[in-house]
Amino acid sequence: MLQFTVPGMTCGGCANAIRKALVAVPGIKDIQADPPNRRLAVKGDVGADLIIRTLADAGYDAAPAA
Repeated sequence: MLQFTVPGMTCGGCANAIRKALVAVPGIKDIQADPPNRRLAVKGDVGADLIIRTLADAGYDAAPAA
C-alpha cells in the first residue's frame, strides 16, 4: 500500500474529490483517505508518480509519506 501526505485534503469533501479522481485510474483497488491527518493510502498496481499526477490534475499536491 502506498502512503501519501496531501496537505490540501482538509475535509470529507476533499476526500471524496480525491477518491473520485483516483477510482478512474486503472489498477487502483482501495483508497483510504484520512482528512484530519492529511494522509492517503492507495492499494493497487499503480506507481506513486501516477497517483501524484492524478491528484495534481484534481487540484491537490501530494508527496510520498515518510
